[in-house]
Amino acid sequence: MQKEKNYSAKSIQILPGNPTATAIHQILTWALENLDKQVEVIWPSSQKGSEYKLVAHADPMGGDPKWAMSVSVLGKTQALWDFSSCDSLLVFNRIEASLNDREGTEHGQAAVKVTAEEQAEEKAFFYMPENATKQRSTLPIPPVGQDSSLTRTATVLNGDLAFVQINALLQSINLAKMTGRLEITSDKGTAEVFFIEGQPFHATAPDSRGPECIYELVTWKEGRFFFQPKVITKQRTINDTLDSLIIQGAQILDKHNFLKSSGFKPDAILVKLIPSISDADLKKLVQPAIPVEFVLQRRFYDAIDGKSSTREIVEKLGYLRSQWVPVMCNMLTCGLAGFSAVTKRAGNLPPLEPKTVDSSAVQQVIMSLRRGDTGMFNFPAFLYFLEQEYFRGHRSGNPLSVIIFEMRVKAGPNGSIREPLPIGALREAVLRISQAKRHNDLLAHYEAFDYVLLCPETKGEGARVFAKRLVTALTKSPLGTGVDARTLSLSFGAACVPEDFLELGLLLSAAEAAKTSAHTNDTPVVLYRDMHVD
Repeated sequence: MQKEKNYSAKSIQILPGNPTATAIHQILTWALENLDKQVEVIWPSSQKGSEYKLVAHADPMGGDPKWAMSVSVLGKTQALWDFSSCDSLLVFNRIEASLNDREGTEHGQAAVKVTAEEQAEEKAFFYMPENATKQRSTLPIPPVGQDSSLTRTATVLNGDLAFVQINALLQSINLAKMTGRLEITSDKGTAEVFFIEGQPFHATAPDSRGPECIYELVTWKEGRFFFQPKVITKQRTINDTLDSLIIQGAQILDKHNFLKSSGFKPDAILVKLIPSISDADLKKLVQPAIPVEFVLQRRFYDAIDGKSSTREIVEKLGYLRSQWVPVMCNMLTCGLAGFSAVTKRAGNLPPLEPKTVDSSAVQQVIMSLRRGDTGMFNFPAFLYFLEQEYFRGHRSGNPLSVIIFEMRVKAGPNGSIREPLPIGALREAVLRISQAKRHNDLLAHYEAFDYVLLCPETKGEGARVFAKRLVTALTKSPLGTGVDARTLSLSFGAACVPEDFLELGLLLSAAEAAKTSAHTNDTPVVLYRDMHVD
């Protein structure tokens, strides 16, 4: 198993039973939306003293999400497998196969069917926020009282800000007069607040400390929190009461929301609407506005040069958030400053707002095109993708190969009867094929009982090499009980556009004919062009 990486944030979820296909799909969506953050899902085994753990994460540098499954027996952890895939059904089938091997086949037969009640139960264990603009979701905390040898922590208070408002969390610690360290981890970084008898004593965040940290925390809507009792520090950066800090933080947040509603953008170039103004006139102008030290407002106004953005001015002056937010509000409301129509960007390119790509919606579409029992695309979905690749290849001049194949188990006298693969063996075959194929190759059911691979940008010889590699992968070890190299019957037939035909219908007919030839001649792989060489 690969060495674990330390991630900036982890979400740990304890399930009451084995995860179903819907749960794996939600975990995949979470991993894709929270790059470089790890999710760990734990559930109990039917064997006393054992539990399973599934770890998933997606690398921001690209590639398929990585999955790893392990089992803990009496405190000793054993790795079962790890591999990469963006196919949730493939992962689910891999989990099912592992559970069947360890706990018997009855589990596998029962777990394939997901009832409406089970789906409703699953949804109770996962939280998917409606705000899609931030592309972030969180998993709730384990129910209180559930202990796990894999997730024990020295904390008496932990949870997720998706369910508890930060103000309520801070006030709960205050009312309970708790002493210790509160750690909050989110996509903005990690913050910590030390309390003595319920009052904040010291606080730090990635870009702030002391009261500024509390002001910043008031704005946090997402993240996991952990409170460790009796952990103290000698540093002191806070002298105000918690109630005072929360009120000030709420006021700053309100002013910041006003700025956003006014079209404020930190990187927009700031310009003076009044070219010059004396101290007396400036004081008179800002007197009815938000109370802020005059020197802070004077320095900010003088720093506006029509070339710098608000962010650059704030960094230059070294203003804290509690200082520049009310100053900026006064600049706008008093008519002292405004924004240039040009946003400062490299090369004077026009400003762009990133569009939200809903990974969950994409996954739902893909799931609707797959067979739940095998994880493969259904036949109509294959025909749709085949047509799209055919037209794309026709325009670009790239080749396209189709491999139609059958997988059977020999039975009867001299293996004369060929029966379909048992579901467990078929799932294992799907796993091996998926690991061997390229990401843009498509695996699907073909008509009633056969299977097909759509291979874009692949010539006939490439299809032959790929099919032979699949034969090796499928026969190197048994797919299941009684399904090994001796009993497994494989027949692969391949055809290529434009090498064999230019018409789509003839391409499929040619691949079918090649597959039939492979079956008749007991040859695992046959290209359509091979049938002409005698």
